[in-house]
Amino acid sequence: MRQLLLSALLLLPLTVAAQSGKTRVLTAEIAYAKPMQFDYDKDGKMNNIQMWAKIVIDKTDKGYEGYFRRFMKDVDTGKAVLGYADINMLPDQPYGEKLPVSQVEKRGRTVLFKAGSKHYILMDGGADYRSDTAIANDGNRDYIVELYDGDIKVTQ
Repeated sequence: MRQLLLSALLLLPLTVAAQSGKTRVLTAEIAYAKPMQFDYDKDGKMNNIQMWAKIVIDKTDKGYEGYFRRFMKDVDTGKAVLGYADINMLPDQPYGEKLPVSQVEKRGRTVLFKAGSKHYILMDGGADYRSDTAIANDGNRDYIVELYDGDIKVTQ
């Protein structure tokens, strides 16, 4: 009996930890611009690059947490290009910086959230970007973000 009680007490923290964990709600890695050329490494050779966004949102015991990160990806190597941000085209969302998300709302396969100064709606329509939808609102209007690659995944 004593061993059974001791075993139960030892397993209790594991049970509580499992119940207080995070559940992934949204994972998105999407290209929002056509490929272009830019000498990001300043070696005199134009690199093939594309603008991407990565969004991760988890549900926790206290609500939602996650981030929105825009970055440049080298098309030829498939690797993210970070740290070149002396060229910062949008000062409220520097490339590579993880912006925390807030005002998260999940509706089926759609997630609404705010990151930086913009509100977003991401809809998981199926297998890849061709069936997904991304909408951004800059405070003035909604606009559909054209997607060129990647996928939006919303868990049920």
